[in-house]
Amino acid sequence: MTSPVHDALARAERSAVHWELRDQYTPDDPTFRAWLDEWRPDESEERWRSGWYALTAETAARGVEIRRARLVSEPVTDYIKYEHSLTFANVAAGERVRWLSRAAAKDLLFPALDGWLIDGTLILHHWDGAGRPVTAHGNATP
Repeated sequence: MTSPVHDALARAERSAVHWELRDQYTPDDPTFRAWLDEWRPDESEERWRSGWYALTAETAARGVEIRRARLVSEPVTDYIKYEHSLTFANVAAGERVRWLSRAAAKDLLFPALDGWLIDGTLILHHWDGAGRPVTAHGNATP
């Protein structure tokens, strides 16, 4: 599966910065639903080294610095707890992941949408109110 983010990461040479601002994404995701039913990830499973994580690892191996910031409400939602339980795979693939509470971010300027800045290319993600993806738009001049 290709997307503007996948394409930009495949070409990235310097840096990729990702910010996530929502407290819930894709609520119908089968892995999230299983996590709610007490499933927990097994770090030895191959799925944590394929697909997205393989692309991230290949990008980081080229020397691209990949950073992800997750801005979260407190108390955190079940979805944020779920994301936290899977973050080992992002880190193992070469991402630097940081978490920041909304209260701690009160003086920071953030865009209204989630997005990526990859070597000067801005990609914004539009989500509906339930946390389902609507579109992703790329723009070469942020």
